[in-house]
Amino acid sequence: MDILNLGAGNRIVDGAVNHDIVAHRPEITVVYDLNDLPWPWEDESFDLIEAWSVLEHLRQTLYVSLDECWRLLRPDGKLHIKLPLWNNEASWIDPSHYWKFSLRSLDHFDPDTKRGHDYAFYPFHKWQIIEEATFIMGTGSFAATMRPRKS
Repeated sequence: MDILNLGAGNRIVDGAVNHDIVAHRPEITVVYDLNDLPWPWEDESFDLIEAWSVLEHLRQTLYVSLDECWRLLRPDGKLHIKLPLWNNEASWIDPSHYWKFSLRSLDHFDPDTKRGHDYAFYPFHKWQIIEEATFIMGTGSFAATMRPRKS
């Protein structure tokens, strides 16, 4: 299984491509600023992307970041994502956060949800939520798992 761990920080995944913006640990194998598009990997290179507490630090919107994840994942791939909740003080403590989200923010990307159905005209790349957004106690964040909808 080919795994990309975006914004690894100190959450290193054994056997993965561990990415971060700086090489602060020897396990970081790719140093790259994700604000620069496109990201430096080939289309459909990965079976799993871990995006754990990273996308909120990027200047581009969640639409743009998820489009890049969609591009990098193989058709049966998965995206594990963790994002900060807008209404939790912990999500506001880090001044490098550009974005905060709701437990329903990812619904916009899945046409099987009411919001995804009602706003089906965007985003261009669709997802299937396979594990719904769940609050992670003590973090001010939530996690979910999504799969790209590819023919």
